[in-house]
Formats: sequence, structure tokens, C-alpha cells
Amino acid sequence: MDKIKTQLADLWKKNRGFILFISFVVLFRVSIADQYHVPSGSMLPTIHIGDRILVNKLVYNFKIPFTNIMLAKLGEPERGDIVVFEQPTTGTVMVKRLIGLPGDHIEVKFGYVYVNGTPLIPEDEIKERPLEDSSNDTEPFKEVYGDHTYTIQRIPYRAQFDIKEFDVPEDHFFMMGDNRDNSNDSRFWGTVPRHLIKGRAFSVFYTLVFDGFVPKFDFSRIAKSLP
Repeated sequence: MDKIKTQLADLWKKNRGFILFISFVVLFRVSIADQYHVPSGSMLPTIHIGDRILVNKLVYNFKIPFTNIMLAKLGEPERGDIVVFEQPTTGTVMVKRLIGLPGDHIEVKFGYVYVNGTPLIPEDEIKERPLEDSSNDTEPFKEVYGDHTYTIQRIPYRAQFDIKEFDVPEDHFFMMGDNRDNSNDSRFWGTVPRHLIKGRAFSVFYTLVFDGFVPKFDFSRIAKSLP
């Protein structure tokens, strides 16, 4: 036992600076800010496949490191925020846009979103699908929500009989992807409790995509802010 203590003391003495640096980096990423890889296209066109996004972990909550136990609420999640969180049934880390706050009534009518009766896309831009139309091509639509102005993409001609309604419980939030017709989100597995929210995404760090086995950087995405 004394030999082990001596070895540990010697290790600390020789590598103290490095150990402190690594400890700081780990605590910084766990508690203050971190970066996450996005493997899917559910947030297109805002976030691309292969993006590494930067996340502010102190914007909403201060938690005990390595846990979901909140010590303090530092701010409130807001409409339109891009949020990183743990999916409540599987624990998978996801990134989506915050659509519904506690107490909100969400309606998804033919693929278009209404919050407390107000459409996120103006009614005059909503298109009905002709019965003979079977196109799966997506089109961009602008949404202005809270302090955020951003672009979503979806199949423009809505399905005929697709209406869903949701009430957001206290201390929960309703999340959706910007790629509305290709996103696994709160429409399918429910709302997200606040304690599972990790933080708010605010920028792309960098983007690495693969052409076969060859990695390529998309320099146009570096430090791109997220609306």
C-alpha cells in the first residue's frame, strides 16, 4: 500500500500540470460548454449531417457534474431555441428546435405546426396536396418564432388526414426537427422534462463529411451561427 501511495505521489508531482489541465477540460465540457456530432438530417437545412455543434450548458441549468441533478436554474428555455437533450425513453442525445413551452397547446395539422392556435408558417403559404400529387420533394419555408427567424424544410403538399394535438405538461418541452417530414421528435415519443436538457446549441464548430473513406472539411460551415 505504501508503495502505491509513493507511486501516486510521484505521478502527481511529475504530471501535476497535465492532470490539472485534463481535469479542467473534462469539467468544462461536462458543466459549461461542449461540442456534439450530428449524424442525421433531422435538423436540415439549419444543421447539416456531419456538423459539430457548440452547446452552452450553463444557459438553462447548473447541474452536478456527470448527473442530471439540477443545483440551480440559470435561465428559461425559449421558443425557437435549438436544444440538445436526452431523449426521455432511450437516453439518446438529440438536437431539435424547442416548439412548445409548459402549458402550450400544439397542433400538427397536415404537417404544419400551430402553437396555441397560431400557425408558425403564415396560412397563405400553406399548400394543399392535389389528390394526384405524390411528390416527395422538399421545399424551404420561413418561420419566425420568438426571437428566432429560421428556415425549415418539408414536403409542401400536405397529407389529407394528418391531425395531431398535444398539451405540454408543467416543466416539460415539445421538440421538433426543422426537417419536419423526416424527424423523430416529440410527435412520436412525447415531451422532454427540463432535467434532461443539456443546453442550447449556438454555433457550428466545424463540419467533417466523408467522400467514401476520405474525410473532407466543409470550410463554409466553420463558426456558422445557428438561428
